[in-house]
Amino acid sequence: MSVQFVAAKWFRVLALIALGGIGFVAAAFFQAISSDSWGQWKALLNVAVLFAVLGALYGTIAALDSKSDFAGVNHPRIRTAFCAFFGAAAVFVVWSWFPANFSAAWLVAGAAVGAVLGWYGWRWAKYVDF
Repeated sequence: MSVQFVAAKWFRVLALIALGGIGFVAAAFFQAISSDSWGQWKALLNVAVLFAVLGALYGTIAALDSKSDFAGVNHPRIRTAFCAFFGAAAVFVVWSWFPANFSAAWLVAGAAVGAVLGWYGWRWAKYVDF
């Protein structure tokens, strides 16, 4: 397997992760335009960051689970590690809205939930519907 072929596979993986993040943000944005007042843009920005992290988690699963139609490779351990990171990042984003209440235990819980979601992969992610 050539280095160029491997690089192309990983570029596809990263592109799917980014596309997942962008897709979730776009979905949140279009939903907010139809229902929220225009004065709530700061809250929308906070939610957009959260949805970007959740979209990256979904994109990781789509890119690294062979059961997905989009998968370039199948690496359950790497998928689980990435999803654990994105789970912790999601908790960090939410807790950053209220920094006085922050606890590192929540980061560990978020990482654990992300790891479980990553391990199960496409078995649950195929039910996410836009």
